[in-house]
This record gives sequence, structure tokens and C-alpha cells, in this order.
Amino acid sequence: MSDEVLSRIAAWCAADPKLTFLEEGPAVEVAGAPPLRLQMSVGEEEILLSHHLEVAGVGEGAESEARELVNKRGSLMRGTVQGAGDRLGVSVEYPIYLDGLNRQNFLLATQEVAGAVDAVGALGGRAAAPAVSAVVPEVTTAPAVAAATPVAPVADTIEMPYAPAQPVVFTPTHEVPAGGMSAWARPDPSLQPAARLEARVQLRVDETRGAWARVTGSNGWTGWVDARRLAPLGGAVAAPAVITGPVAAVPVAAAPSPVVTAPMAAIWQATNQVPAGGLPAWATPDPAQAPVAQLAERVQLRVEEVRGAWARVSAENGWSGWVDGRRLAALGAAAAPAGAGAFSLAGLKIRPLPLIGGIALIVATFLNWLQLGSSNGFDVGLPFLWGGWEHGGDNPKLGIFTLIIGIAAVLLAVLPRTSAPAIRILGLLAVVIAVVFAVQVMLWASDWGGGAGDAFTDGMSFAPYVALGGGILMLLTRRD
Repeated sequence: MSDEVLSRIAAWCAADPKLTFLEEGPAVEVAGAPPLRLQMSVGEEEILLSHHLEVAGVGEGAESEARELVNKRGSLMRGTVQGAGDRLGVSVEYPIYLDGLNRQNFLLATQEVAGAVDAVGALGGRAAAPAVSAVVPEVTTAPAVAAATPVAPVADTIEMPYAPAQPVVFTPTHEVPAGGMSAWARPDPSLQPAARLEARVQLRVDETRGAWARVTGSNGWTGWVDARRLAPLGGAVAAPAVITGPVAAVPVAAAPSPVVTAPMAAIWQATNQVPAGGLPAWATPDPAQAPVAQLAERVQLRVEEVRGAWARVSAENGWSGWVDGRRLAALGAAAAPAGAGAFSLAGLKIRPLPLIGGIALIVATFLNWLQLGSSNGFDVGLPFLWGGWEHGGDNPKLGIFTLIIGIAAVLLAVLPRTSAPAIRILGLLAVVIAVVFAVQVMLWASDWGGGAGDAFTDGMSFAPYVALGGGILMLLTRRD
């Protein structure tokens, strides 16, 4: 085990008043009377918590009862029991796999092992009950009291004035489906699962929160699972909590009311999926905070809320978080969230900024660039941009290039997958053309004795302004 893993376990123990980390061994001491020492051995893939105890004074059938206590169905704990007369040798082990090691798994393991050891230890001494009569004083030491108050014979066992503790029988309501299922310490899918439940293990549903259900096993274990995957047991209802005190002190009702669980959540339906390469998720729509999770690609999500470029999404298991809505991939014809920079129409993903910018370039091509009769983009030579009006009549024409830029921007705006940098390059070309054209018109006006104001009011028409606006829109395009 690396020093990093040991330091993590030591920190978890330091934060829990019931646990003490012991470097010698290494081991973990669980508080109690007496304290319980759990050894830790390290393998290539797991940490193994273990404890061995000897129990004396056990009665008949204690061996099988102890074996059931340390080999609970639905738990990773395992154990062996060896009996010799009225003594039992019990060994308990609990593996914690390193690839899933976290604080919840570690605490769950220590609690299960400690609980099993305490339960096995309680089996001892039950066959030695007749020894109670030895503590009753001799009657002959107080003859006067004996005459006034006859002393009844001492029996082998003391008769209690109330019935012994009788826990209510565990009544399952559901069972684990085929293939098993994961369980969590809390209803939070960003945590690692705390346990893996085997198929057909019977559970009792005690509480539901949306798609989550808090369940209890026959061994007292409790955890959170995906309620929609649980298989109901026909007609079964949840039983009341187990009573551990004497029946005389805590009476049990003759007909306890069944526990009614909350209805299951409505059917969940995805609208988007995580794009290639995955997607980080935040607890709040604040990029200054660190992401709380990294979503794997092609995971399906449902958009619940949109705030600008942020989208609050939920997953099938009930998890919810905030992501960059512009990067979500739509499922089929499902629309992406408003404000995410794109929307779907007839199966096409429309990006409004480059679409409008491309259309503006196309329109600008056919507008007058100069206020000198008919002078649209096809009447102005491209060399005008670097050589002035004396070269303006030479081919090729300016309109050919503005038309190509506009058509390319429109096509990129409707393709399912495109490159935002390519759109921005087209926008930069459009801006350069419009700005350089305006500069050349100013130089041309100055040659004729005019000023900058004359160039913009009497020399240049509307087309350069339209081309400039279209280029700026394309420059504002962001990635999907």
C-alpha cells in the first residue's frame, strides 16, 4: 500500500472519534468496551480488514448462528467458524478494493466488521447461566430474617418479570434485479458506490427521494439504490423498525400499520447527450468553481433549465449538475436549450450567428459599394483593395470573393458538425475586406481634395457596412 493510501486512511480515522489509526500492523482500532483492533493487510488490488476472536461458553447451535453472522448475504464480509466443545474460533474478513477506495467504503467496512464481531461475542456465556445461583447468600447467616420471611428455593435460572427482547421480523418489500446493482452511502451519484448487491437479495424500502430509494437488508445494512431498478415482491409491505428493548418496556402494537413508500418518479426521458471527449460538470453555474464531475461521452441527459450558456441537466440515476449547454449534442430532432448558440430544425443544427453573417455577405455582394451609379461587388475589381481606383477595373472582381465567403458561412452554419475556427476565419476575411475598402475610398477621396467625411457620405455606399456586420457576427461564433 502506498504512503498516500495510508495517509488517507489515517486522515479518515482522525476525523472519526470512534476510529484510531495504528501504524504498527497497520491496524485500525474501533472504540468500545473493550476496543476492537482490525488488522489491515495489503494485496495488489485490495485492502483486507480482518479480526480473529475466541468465544467461550457457547451453547448448542451457536456455530451455525455465528457462521450466519459473519457471512451475511448482500455484504462483502466473509468469515470462518470452527467449533470445539463450548468454544468457537471465528475469523472475519472484509475486502476493500483499491480502485474504489473512499471514505464511505472504508467506514462501511469497519462498521460491518465491528458489528459482526460484537454479535458473535454476544453468543458467549449463554450456556453458563446456572452460575447465577452461586451469588445468592446463604440463608443460615440470617436466621431471624429467615423465620420472618421464608426464602424460596433458588432456581437454576432467574425468572424475569417480563418477556425477553423479541425483534420484529424483517419483512422485505423488493429484491435486487438480475445482474445485481450498486448501492451508495448517500443519494449522490458523484460518489463511488459503497457496495455491490447480488441478484435476488431481498430488501425493504424505507424512504424514496425522486429516483433514489433508501433500503435495508435483513442483516441491518442500509444504503441508497436506484429505486426504478428494484423488483417488487408481490403484496409485500415494509415492516416497522426492529425493537431491541424488552417487550414489557416497549409494547408492540397488535397490528402495526404498514409503511407506505412515496410513489416512484415520473418516467425520465433524455433530450441530449455528452459530446465526444466528455464534458465537465459544475455544482453551480460558476466557472470560477472547480468542476465536480467529468461526464463520459455519449451519456444521455435531460435539460431542466437554461441560464445563458449554462444548462442544468439531470441523468437517469437522478444526478443533476450544470454544464456548457452549447456543447451538448441533441438526440435526434430534440432541440438544444435556448441560448446555447444553436438550435435544431428539420434535423439540421442551425447556428444563427454564422447563418446571418453569411446571408449578410451574400446580400452585400449585390448592393452598391460606391455611390457612383451601378457599382455592386461584381463592378469593383479586387485589386482596388491594394492598388486604388486605377486598378479597380482589373479582374478578378470583389463580388466573387464576398459571395464565396457568404455561401461558405451559410453552409458551415447548418452542417451537423463544423469548425468554429473556420467560421471565424471567414468572418475575419469579411471584416478585412470591408475595412480595407473603406480605407481605399478615403485615400481616393483625398486625391480629389475631399476629406474622410466626404468618403463616407458621398463616396461609399451601404454594402461595406453590411459586409462588416456580417463578418463581426461570424467572428462571434463559438464552438458547439
